Amino acid sequence: MIAIKTYTKSYSYTRTRIGIIDDHFEMFLKCSDISKHDSKLLLEAVERKELSAVGIYIEDGGYRLAEVEFEIDWDEHERMIGIEGVYFDAGQPGWEEGISPEAYVSAQRLVKAAREVNKPVCSWIRVSPEVRSDADRHKAVCDKLGYSYGSTVPEWKNPPREVGRRVNGLQEAKVIRRSS
Repeated sequence: MIAIKTYTKSYSYTRTRIGIIDDHFEMFLKCSDISKHDSKLLLEAVERKELSAVGIYIEDGGYRLAEVEFEIDWDEHERMIGIEGVYFDAGQPGWEEGISPEAYVSAQRLVKAAREVNKPVCSWIRVSPEVRSDADRHKAVCDKLGYSYGSTVPEWKNPPREVGRRVNGLQEAKVIRRSS
């Protein structure tokens, strides 16, 4: 009888919950054509919990064809910190460098689709409900970030189909895919 040796490799990659959320926003922004300067401003707004979502999309002829959104529920974030603490183990199966497979795969598929049709990947942001509830603060945040107050993204070419998934282990986060 031959003895077979097996090895198990295990590691933990612990970050703050806000750091993990920041990593996801940054990955989505890197997929688009946004400048490093603008990306830095947006990531600072994430740290201040002024943004609740980032979306990347393919535009054609003034219409959206496909989109992926990363959304954060800041109230749920605070609740999860109260339950699980400020640290998060991103060494979970499928997670790479602090990014969940749900977010990474969805964003990469959108980027690949954009390349196949030779279209750029554009982005949008949504300010948090707390910021939106105060018109003056909303305008100030948008001005600081260089976004037109009340600006909109292009309409959909056809009514979109939507599929949303919670991020495994990061209860406050959701990835939503839309396509027309």
